Amino acid sequence: MSLLLGCFHLIPLLLAALLTPLEVPKIRAKLFGNRAKKLLPCLRVPALLRLSVLWLLQVWFIILWRASSPEVSDAGAAAAMGVIGDSIANLATDEVLQRISVVLPCAGEGQYALNTVRAVYESVPANILHEIIVVDDGSEPPLAESFLTRDVVNVYKVTIIRHAQTVGLIGAKKDGGDAATGDIVVFFDCHVAPQPGWHESFLRLIGENYRRIVTPVITDLDVGTWQQRGGNQGQAKCYLTWDADFKWFTSDDPYVPILSGGLLGISKRWWNETGGYDVEMVGWGGENLDQSLRSWLCGGEIMMAQDSFVAHMWRSSRDTRTKAHYKVQPGAAARNRLRAAVAWFGDFSQKLSSFPGLQYERRNADGTPWYGNLDNILEVKTRLGCKSFAWFMNRFKHVYEDGGLIPAETFRIERDGGRCLTYEGGAGTSPDGKGTAVLRPCSGDDERQRWHGANKDLSQTGKSCCSGLRAWNTDQCINGASGGKVTTFVCDISGKLLQQAWHFDPSGQLQKQGRGGFMQSTECIVSTPGDEKLQVQRCPSSISWKKEDVQEPVEAKLYREALMDLHLA
Repeated sequence: MSLLLGCFHLIPLLLAALLTPLEVPKIRAKLFGNRAKKLLPCLRVPALLRLSVLWLLQVWFIILWRASSPEVSDAGAAAAMGVIGDSIANLATDEVLQRISVVLPCAGEGQYALNTVRAVYESVPANILHEIIVVDDGSEPPLAESFLTRDVVNVYKVTIIRHAQTVGLIGAKKDGGDAATGDIVVFFDCHVAPQPGWHESFLRLIGENYRRIVTPVITDLDVGTWQQRGGNQGQAKCYLTWDADFKWFTSDDPYVPILSGGLLGISKRWWNETGGYDVEMVGWGGENLDQSLRSWLCGGEIMMAQDSFVAHMWRSSRDTRTKAHYKVQPGAAARNRLRAAVAWFGDFSQKLSSFPGLQYERRNADGTPWYGNLDNILEVKTRLGCKSFAWFMNRFKHVYEDGGLIPAETFRIERDGGRCLTYEGGAGTSPDGKGTAVLRPCSGDDERQRWHGANKDLSQTGKSCCSGLRAWNTDQCINGASGGKVTTFVCDISGKLLQQAWHFDPSGQLQKQGRGGFMQSTECIVSTPGDEKLQVQRCPSSISWKKEDVQEPVEAKLYREALMDLHLA
């Protein structure tokens, strides 16, 4: 068969070799004399048309040869196809991706491990579910002796990898991913109930592009019934913050900047090419940042399967049934996050020093960084020719530019008498998602007094940012006032949360934006004379606030310079 196919590929070359000499007058005369036109009717066709046919025959041969040649690398093909719209061009191969391995890292999950195994098995057709790999990460008693006995293993296609001691979520997932033999490796937490048909979009989307990671819509699981509750309402998208953390958000497109980490599908081939998880990360946290940036910056992408739903048990301090039965080493999550950030941020790594909790400049006794050696990640960057972090932020400019995460300026909001609006929390992520701001004496050295515009502006056509005010180097936006203080909450970068539509008006008001524009709102944040308590009142006629000490933050300067280097400015 291959010999016949090879002969077929030679047809256009042989035709071209046979016909080309006939276009040379001396050769034609020597072979046919004056009878050439009579013996060769093709010569009655205009010469230009005959030459065009010869050219097409040669092009035909080149196309057939290129299509069958194993020497054409995936990287070359990807470069040739380039980028189509917002999506990386189709990187499908002749190999059909149809076998799914599901990896479940389970540490002290007990009955939930069995519930999850059963739910996974019942949600996928037998000819597609290749295996369920349960990584028993130090559970006591071992799952093989309690909930996943031999009978269960045989019925539900389960393979158990046992860790005698708990190594942590990242190590468990890496061992499971490396051991998986399916075409597509799906990672689920050990407390989920995939909904019927979830796998269909995984097969289709990853089949279109083997470098595409897919995440489902993550919904809510009732742990009492092991059923999805609240319908198909859920979330899938996160974005990366400057303190190497992630926040949930929504947008209209299907592309996901940062994975939440627990639920995803990846082709075994892309898993191997990107190196899986960072072997130096321990415990839990940060692996989602690293994996997301590995994919986006190194030729892949991440998509949300909008019609794939997986119910997930969210841990809550109010429900003891959701309590974790494992411990995370103190400082491990911060170390993991810092590893990912330093490895992928490039020049933007200097921004990490703004967050004391990360201890970016901390060193071990021998002078090495406390977050460890990054050679394994740097090897991936070099081998795959990965892009810069500025490229990533520009790719998601609707998040980083429109959402106000790269503010063009920061400033103080000052009242008469040298008092400035001061955020009372520290830099980075708020522990409980909320905060407060009060009036304090203005200080040029106090970064808690610096604010900037944030959140997408949906009220005015042609304007992208900003509809709110964010405390610099935090995740907090002004949300109103209560108890004499300004209240803040986690910023909604989509701009849909009306409570956060506070704007520093050029006339000197901290004014709330109405649905039809700023002029329709009469609510302002004002201070009570004498005691300086802050509250929401009808906007006064006199100027209340001043915008002072405007500066370009380091992240904006670095981004501006990087875009010029990338010729994207």
